[in-house]
Amino acid sequence: MLNFLNSAVLIAAVAALIPLLIHLFSKRRVKVVPFSSLRHLKEMQKRQVRRIKIRQLLLLILRMLIILAAVLAFARPATKGGYIGTHAGVSSIILLDRSASMQREVKDGRLFDLAKNKAADIIKYFGQNDEILLVPFDRQAYFPAGERFFSRDVAENILRDASCGYDTTNLGDAIKKASEILGQAKNLNRELYILTDNQLNSLPPMPETTLSKFTVYMAELPLEIDGNNGIVDVNLGGQLIEVGSEFTVNGQIENFDDLAKDEQLASLFIDGVRVVQTEFRVQPRGKETVQFRHTVTTPGYHYGWVELNDDGLPVDNKYYFSFKIPEKFNVLIIDGDGSGELIRLVLIPSEELARYWSVRVITPEQFASVQLTDYDATIIAGVASLAAAESSQLQRFLNRGRGVLYIFGANTNPEYFNSNFGQKIGLNIIKSAPVNFSRAGYYTLERFNYNHPILKPFESYLQSGSPTLRFYSLPTLKNEPQNAELAQFSNGSPAIIESRYGLGKMIIFAGNISPEYSDITGHSFIVPFIIRTIEYLANNIASYEVKNQVGSSISRSIVSGETKSEIAQMITPENKTYIIPGIEKEEHILYECQPIDYPGIYQLKNETKTLDIFPVNITAEEGNLEIASTINFAKSIGAKAINTLPYNRSSESTISSTRFGRELWKLFLWAAAVIMAIEMIFSREKEPLLN
Repeated sequence: MLNFLNSAVLIAAVAALIPLLIHLFSKRRVKVVPFSSLRHLKEMQKRQVRRIKIRQLLLLILRMLIILAAVLAFARPATKGGYIGTHAGVSSIILLDRSASMQREVKDGRLFDLAKNKAADIIKYFGQNDEILLVPFDRQAYFPAGERFFSRDVAENILRDASCGYDTTNLGDAIKKASEILGQAKNLNRELYILTDNQLNSLPPMPETTLSKFTVYMAELPLEIDGNNGIVDVNLGGQLIEVGSEFTVNGQIENFDDLAKDEQLASLFIDGVRVVQTEFRVQPRGKETVQFRHTVTTPGYHYGWVELNDDGLPVDNKYYFSFKIPEKFNVLIIDGDGSGELIRLVLIPSEELARYWSVRVITPEQFASVQLTDYDATIIAGVASLAAAESSQLQRFLNRGRGVLYIFGANTNPEYFNSNFGQKIGLNIIKSAPVNFSRAGYYTLERFNYNHPILKPFESYLQSGSPTLRFYSLPTLKNEPQNAELAQFSNGSPAIIESRYGLGKMIIFAGNISPEYSDITGHSFIVPFIIRTIEYLANNIASYEVKNQVGSSISRSIVSGETKSEIAQMITPENKTYIIPGIEKEEHILYECQPIDYPGIYQLKNETKTLDIFPVNITAEEGNLEIASTINFAKSIGAKAINTLPYNRSSESTISSTRFGRELWKLFLWAAAVIMAIEMIFSREKEPLLN
């Protein structure tokens, strides 16, 4: 049975009727007039006329066959078998996995290099007239020469330049794209080659397309899966890291195979220097946490990583992190009832502490003349209300990622707080604290959330029978579930609440700290608590604990006043520099950082000033090297069957045995030429003359 690989040309077959139409319309109609003297010639003409008609009919048929044969040749007729004709053409796509797991080291070398060698072996069996497209892929498919077929030479050039990356893989999307392109191919043989490490967790949950119309090949690779540990996370625990104070770094290690790992080493690096090393053991398919303690002696930006000893997959043996210690905290206190002065004394009880804190106390009336962008955190202490312009300025301060400590006082206006902040954050004052009360009864602080960075250092202190903190009058509040309660009063009312406001944070202390309303200022707890709270609000810890991954889209926000220009330079771990334009949004500049191709520490700089540093790591799933069976692999990608190309042998016999078909276009082209020659011979013969 014939298949036409270029069937659209068949419509041109109607051109074979052109000679017939010319013949029909060119016949002359003559009027017969009997002429008595010529009647004796009629008998002599009969045989000659019959010969002329037969000759004209043959020429007509030959000319129609010439056109028909030429059209069929251009339509590329082909059969699925047989011995006549040339071998059917091939359109093939080679998918080459370049994800991070292909970086693993096996006995014969790096797996990705072995996959490239196998791809080169496959390409050898393509003719110069065959179509081939080599597509490296990880999270996305790459088309260095465009999404169309090319010759073998182009495929070899792409293969030579292909390199292994650090991103995760997306096999499903790569196969879907390859299927779409192969579906448009014109050759009889349409082939899909897959070179991957066949990770079980990389398989698509269900096939998005069917590969039943294509011949699918999978190249065997030496997949060694034992021997891999990976560091899958580093957690700083939301700590407030301070100069000279010890902090902890927790690294989570996962064993991805069925062998226990003993006498393994993990190291902590800070600012490029190994500072601590520890030994660990991890069970088969188990997890283990290693903990390090260290101090830093200077403020500013710091970075580090936890590193494991070498194994089969080096790329998941490091996990990067970063943090920042402000050189000095600039704090603004808006004092409405005198409690602000108490807080100033808490922050700067001596000139020695003035090196770390710059504190300014103002009244609500002075707020209009303040440039709020000069401060890292703001404290509102016992303020009844603020003017609309000042309230808007404070809201913008929060929206750009800064922090506010709001301490309720006796004269705090519920209507003002609710309309300007409470409705936004989900915390409303139902009733103000009574101003007439007896000091005979009191409320205490309890139910502390010791997991929060502010309260974590005070766990042993508050649980060891520390002095009772008394509050004699409290407001009635309604708190929504999205807010975190750091502590409650003894009556169950929220005492310390953390809320998100735009990009910023608000800590609300619901108890009045004035001496007539509470005795908290008489306890030593107030000093470290206030310091800890302001450090937490002034230091944007959350931005340094975001888990950035290779290949992801990363946005970094810089306060407008910290840079003179909206243009920044991004320096990558491999010391490449990219110009990143900033987008101004309200009072901060947003940088969309691209490309993120390597794990490590990235820096944003403006001239010589460091604006930001941030870590990038590979996804934890890349460390799981468990492989899928061939049956499961075929099912997940929508293939009826998979032809396996052996790793240590030539692929020629497997490929040649699965290719089929013969193309007949040359035969039809030769037939058209032969018929044309016959037609020329017939047309050159002179027609006999009637005598």
